[in-house]
Amino acid sequence: MENLIIRLRKIGDGINTVTRAVLGVFSLALCFAVIGQFVLRWVGLSMSWASDFSCYMFIWTTMLGSAVASRHLLHIGVDIIINCFHDKIKKAIVILADIVLLVALVLFIVSGTQYTLGQISHMGTTVRVSLSVFYVSLPICGVIMAYYTFVQLLETIYYGEAVKLPLPGDEEEAADE
Repeated sequence: MENLIIRLRKIGDGINTVTRAVLGVFSLALCFAVIGQFVLRWVGLSMSWASDFSCYMFIWTTMLGSAVASRHLLHIGVDIIINCFHDKIKKAIVILADIVLLVALVLFIVSGTQYTLGQISHMGTTVRVSLSVFYVSLPICGVIMAYYTFVQLLETIYYGEAVKLPLPGDEEEAADE
């Protein structure tokens, strides 16, 4: 089981690296579009496509950011009740929560896929691209989050808790404290 978890983590590391790189590129594109539109409007010009493009990039960055947060266990959680229980009950509650989350993510992936397929024929108003190109972020990032949640579920079952992975720079903060 430990070898399986290690292999799944390595795959997750690769997915996380690609996800963070794409997130960085899309975030830069979003910033350039918003700042460019602001500057051009300030001097009396306009980029008609910038508003739609910014919305679409915002969808992608939100979903990719959620996937990265999922990998690093950074989503907001209320653990005050869970911390009142002892180890075995606490572990069972976390396992149950992961299973419920996996079911919710499967529903999210299915509905996101249906929504994306429904948008294939719809074109953006100023960015003349199928809206499905932007909404496909829903099922893609849902699959990524489901993968991470599954690995974390296995870690909880085998190790007693999911292994929290530090973000780059977290090691430096820990050393300073």
